[in-house]
Amino acid sequence: MHEINCPHCKKAFKIDETGYADILKQIRDDEFDKQLDERLELAERDKQSAVELAKAKVDSSEVTQRLAVTEALRALEIERDALASELKQAAHDKQTAALLADAKLRNELQSVVTKKD
Repeated sequence: MHEINCPHCKKAFKIDETGYADILKQIRDDEFDKQLDERLELAERDKQSAVELAKAKVDSSEVTQRLAVTEALRALEIERDALASELKQAAHDKQTAALLADAKLRNELQSVVTKKD
């Protein structure tokens, strides 16, 4: 059993392994969602900046305009692919951490059961 102190009332209480694992999972999920939202916002801002930069660099010539837009889109696609890769890796890391935590809890529970026997 784990002892946790309430951040509001400062009272200590005990929770079992399952409750503790649930609290850890909630914290991990919240942090992951926050980071994901921040990265998506950053990517959107970068995209807008790249589009504005591409618009600012465009000449009156139609060929030059098409080239600038194509280059900006290519850069955005590369950035998008990199972010997608990072997100996949983060999701994989999250899943691995959850599996590891679950296995760790099972081992602890097994050792407690073994000690009781």
